[in-house]
Amino acid sequence: MVTYTPGASATAAPEAGGELLCYYGDTHFHSGYSADNKKDGPPLGAWKSALARTQEAAGHLGPWLGGYFLFVTDHVTYIKTRSDMDDRLFQKLRAQADDPSVDRTGPDYTFTAFAGAEMTGLRRGGDYPYFDDKFGHLNFFQMDSIAPYVERDISVNQPGEEVMDRFAADPKHLGQFNHPGYGEEPRTGDDSHHLYPYTAARDRVFRFIEVNDDRPEHWEKGVSQYNLCLRRGYHVSPVVGTDIHNTRAGLTGQARTVFLAPSTVGKSLEERRAVLMAAARAGRVYATENQTLMLKWKLDGELLGSRMERRDEGMVEIEAHCANGVIASVEVAADRKPDVDEDKIDNELQCTRVLAQWKPGRDEVRVSQKVKLSGVHYLYVRLRIETGERAVTAPIYLESPSTGSKP
Repeated sequence: MVTYTPGASATAAPEAGGELLCYYGDTHFHSGYSADNKKDGPPLGAWKSALARTQEAAGHLGPWLGGYFLFVTDHVTYIKTRSDMDDRLFQKLRAQADDPSVDRTGPDYTFTAFAGAEMTGLRRGGDYPYFDDKFGHLNFFQMDSIAPYVERDISVNQPGEEVMDRFAADPKHLGQFNHPGYGEEPRTGDDSHHLYPYTAARDRVFRFIEVNDDRPEHWEKGVSQYNLCLRRGYHVSPVVGTDIHNTRAGLTGQARTVFLAPSTVGKSLEERRAVLMAAARAGRVYATENQTLMLKWKLDGELLGSRMERRDEGMVEIEAHCANGVIASVEVAADRKPDVDEDKIDNELQCTRVLAQWKPGRDEVRVSQKVKLSGVHYLYVRLRIETGERAVTAPIYLESPSTGSKP
């Protein structure tokens, strides 16, 4: 049994400041700055190809569209296998993200480029070889430099937890756990040396976990590992990172990360990034296999991502619209005592219960229902479209008292 260790206080997410619109994108993408992709072009090409696709994509969406985004996350230098991106290249990547040619301010929607980096080759704790590199991969965002993370010692891999703590020392940073369905990655629950152990400092910055990489067969394991992170006390949101290594293929994947944020039309690049990052940190996020899905929900008037006091019951409100499909089912899921040992969970149904369910059979749904919340620590919405495409949202957390055991 894992002890539940949420944040020290129950707090609501910051106010959104306007109608929430949908921003569709990808949080994991590579250019030629990743050494296994050297024949590809520089990062600018990835943002250009993504921006070029947005006009056609926007034509299929309703008034809920706010814009699009793409994070380019090239590998940080891991010298044992290849010469990846050093800080010199990272600064070039950052500069290209600011290029006016990939900056759309409107008039009907925006496009925002983000620079990031991926850490690979990290070593697990415990009695493993010095060249063990199976800790799992991490995406880093919102940092000014990758110099502290570039590998320089060829005699031993960098310890994963030490790298996490180095990154978590700056609260401005934002981190992501990568790779659903890749063997045992991400290391959230395999054994005591594989998981990402919870600390309040790590939780402060590691706010995303990939639940899908545009491969439907990885969805179930990705969402199960999302639940494992939540059970360990992390305040993570589910995201899609396609891990595409082709600058001509920006936003070609079917699956999307979606941020819910106010309009950014007419705002500067710096302002738009701030708005979207505020939404990301607040947990106004969902992952979906459908490019057109709008999905919002509240508990007792508070939006997804909120941290609220424990209660015996509450009113759930859900709004969803799919522009190119029929919504087959919508469920409110909550944590429960798992059917298997914690380290053997590989499907969310093994550790969640259904609090409410609807089967709309149409492209739009607005529902509300009072649900029982006794013993619930977190709850989220999952949705399925008739074609089989799925979506899962960030949770709402019930966190008073501040510590306790799982039911």
